[in-house]
Amino acid sequence: MTFAVVPACGLSTRMGKPKLALPLGGRTVIEHVVSALREGGVERVLVVIGPHVPELIPLAGAAGAEVLALNEPTPDMRATVERGLSWLEGRYTPKASDWWFLAPADHPAFSSEVVGQLLTAAETHADCSVVVPVHEGRRGHPVLLRWSCVAGIRALPADQGINSFLRLNAAEVREVPVNDPGIHANLDTPEDYARISEREA
Repeated sequence: MTFAVVPACGLSTRMGKPKLALPLGGRTVIEHVVSALREGGVERVLVVIGPHVPELIPLAGAAGAEVLALNEPTPDMRATVERGLSWLEGRYTPKASDWWFLAPADHPAFSSEVVGQLLTAAETHADCSVVVPVHEGRRGHPVLLRWSCVAGIRALPADQGINSFLRLNAAEVREVPVNDPGIHANLDTPEDYARISEREA
């Protein structure tokens, strides 16, 4: 089974308003992320939503995601992702060989084709446990990991993010070249929103 965890607990400080509910190409930002994952072949998409953005709950659900609505804010993205992983474990009991995407909700411009490419690479390269998309030499999102990586992420020191896990396990990471600059598009500021909106128009 394939899963995805979409952390959606940011405060949108630099945007000045909740960014994941903004319109983008006929849908909202959060719907873009969920739809790309679902259309790319992910069976179970979980969006983890903070208590300050309840308006995202119906949007994520309408796009085909399951929703974990938190009662309290999380300190960082890693904590948000770990809450989502625990929820999926309790609901579906994933096997160590299953795969899951880490797909931050503020990276809304990657395509469903990229998702499919990463899943295909995971199926054909049994020697890797992490698959990352690369465009013009730079890594981007989403990142695909085996469920066996979850224990290693949880074992990281409290002050380290998930990128630390990738660095520590570099030998198990496979890079997949993709023809999609959207894997780099990070939605933080009004300027970012204008650029991504123009691309998705």
